[in-house]
Amino acid sequence: MTRALLTRWTLVSALVATAAAFSPASDARARIGTPVADLEMATLDGGRVRLLAKDAVTVLLFFRPHQEHSRETLREMADCRRRLARASVRWVAIVSSAAPPDAAAAVVREAGVDAPVLVDRDDALYAALGVALHPVVVIVGRDHRLAAFEPYRSVNLCAIVTARIRRALGEISDEDVQLVLAPPKAVSGGDAAAARSHLRLAEALFKGGNPDKALESVRKSLALDAALAPAHTLLGRILAARSNCADAIRAFRAALALDPADADAQAGIERCKAAQ
Repeated sequence: MTRALLTRWTLVSALVATAAAFSPASDARARIGTPVADLEMATLDGGRVRLLAKDAVTVLLFFRPHQEHSRETLREMADCRRRLARASVRWVAIVSSAAPPDAAAAVVREAGVDAPVLVDRDDALYAALGVALHPVVVIVGRDHRLAAFEPYRSVNLCAIVTARIRRALGEISDEDVQLVLAPPKAVSGGDAAAARSHLRLAEALFKGGNPDKALESVRKSLALDAALAPAHTLLGRILAARSNCADAIRAFRAALALDPADADAQAGIERCKAAQ
């Protein structure tokens, strides 16, 4: 058996465990929780690396170099990766062996992707995961099990992928992810400008040492616009100052579900946990 055939046979064999747990034909994607084989794959520049991280969440970016949505996704995910720079997350781009290497390299370079680019021989990995369209973001947990699929979206892709990653890391709940996927809309008759006005007043009252009035005002803000992430963060800060860390953490998590980059909310959770 030639080296090329042996490599291909090894790849196919390693994918069998992944492919075995597919959903029915009406939904060909592998089920969440399916083990993903940690293959050794060729890189676009001629090297070989493992597909998955040893003790981190792995984010797989499947793309086609001549597809505009793929280019958009790579650019957004490159920026998302910079904003979510963590040792506990590894990013990997995946391109089909059918794609021209020079074109793939140019697209990755243009997008600013700072991650290994692996070559999916004959789209074997893509097929084993059971997805049908490019681009797609696939998240694999630390346990090397499938955690999430996220297809192309023109809006909020980074926020959604970040929420999926944070869920895989155990930092937020399924309910928090759903808040990102379907953020609550302002109450009927609500006024976003009025909500922000109440929020500014609440901030001033809180800084001025009047947490009771600040709490009243920030709740008015949230009643007008439940999707206002800074209002949830301020609510958490006020509740924490009143030694109500249990409710404060819920408020901070609601803020992070709406705005995963909210550093104040994350810091608030950490302070509350340290105080408990």
